Amino acid sequence: MAQPVRALLVDDDPVLLALLSAFLDSRGYAVAQAPDGQAALALLEGGGFNLVITDRNMPRMDGLALCRAIRARQDASYVYCIMLTASVDQQSLVDAMEAGVDDFLAKPLRPAELGARLRAAERVLALEARLAARNEELTGAYAQLSRDLDLARSLQLAQLPAPQSFGGVHLEGLFEASSFVGGDLYDYFALGDRLLAFYLADISGHGVAAAMMAVSAQHQLRAVSQQVVRAIDPGAGLQQAAVEIVTRYNSRFLEMNDSSLYLTLVYGLLDRATGTAALVSAGHPPVLHAAAGSPVFEPVGQGSLPVGILPDPGYEARLVTLAPGSRLALYSDGITDCSGADGEPFGLQRLQDLLAAGRSQSPAAGFAAVREALHGWHHGSFEDDVTLLLLESR
Repeated sequence: MAQPVRALLVDDDPVLLALLSAFLDSRGYAVAQAPDGQAALALLEGGGFNLVITDRNMPRMDGLALCRAIRARQDASYVYCIMLTASVDQQSLVDAMEAGVDDFLAKPLRPAELGARLRAAERVLALEARLAARNEELTGAYAQLSRDLDLARSLQLAQLPAPQSFGGVHLEGLFEASSFVGGDLYDYFALGDRLLAFYLADISGHGVAAAMMAVSAQHQLRAVSQQVVRAIDPGAGLQQAAVEIVTRYNSRFLEMNDSSLYLTLVYGLLDRATGTAALVSAGHPPVLHAAAGSPVFEPVGQGSLPVGILPDPGYEARLVTLAPGSRLALYSDGITDCSGADGEPFGLQRLQDLLAAGRSQSPAAGFAAVREALHGWHHGSFEDDVTLLLLESR
């Protein structure tokens, strides 16, 4: 046997209890006795029993009620139930099986049959023990995986920048992680005294691979941005610089990525001296722009292919002027695709309405409104990361 059997014998006949105890003792079982179902349940509360042999007809609580009570319990391991009965008609057997009985012993007892029934019980209990051990292994592995995913999610959050102002330009982001580890990220950083880079990216898929790709994307985009700004002709203009940055990053991504992952990206390069920004969209939802004095957030431009699809996707940049009081909103499709109870997506219009309603509020207040609306819309953990980046010219 894979595990020792602890047997509980339940019968109001002390002679039969003595005979059964002697037989089970000879097989190495640990045996306890109870005169009826209620006394048996009291012993079962202590746990540890995996075999019950019970008479059907007993005072206070009979064998059928006892088996029903056993099956209603949440025992850590399975309890195999054998019923002693003189009634072997079809209806009696059906009633017993529906009560949770696994096997039967007809009275009067025959040692050979009892031994065969016990061997069958031992096989079932050994299989249950192996399954329980396997489940314990799987539970431990799942717990370790959960800890790893929690760590990956923490690292993902840690790489997102804090709210920051660069002269008259303020940037602040919202990130609500999905129930999985995802690949959304945003970043912003100065390039010299005049230029400011900002972007929002969404790695395809979920899990640790997407999260690791997000970390790599942040480092690579920063490095490529620095290289291009140092190397490009100063008179080339923002559009050419922004396109060159995304194009070079696409080439690096294709060289380094041997998986099926890709990412959508909207990348911005802002000249803080003129307030002009060049926006490159690589398969990402369009940037939303609210001009100074206007509450309306309008989409800017159309996207090209995502990063990691083709070596020469032909990216283009769209210019937008950010006068003091204007705002840009970069967002992931985790917001617009967020499904309601009936499957309807949250949609772009609801996001635009929320951004317009919070036009006079701080970015933090606007984020709170978006977060509240999405949680009210979806109810539960998000299926995709919810990410929003606001740039405000002050």
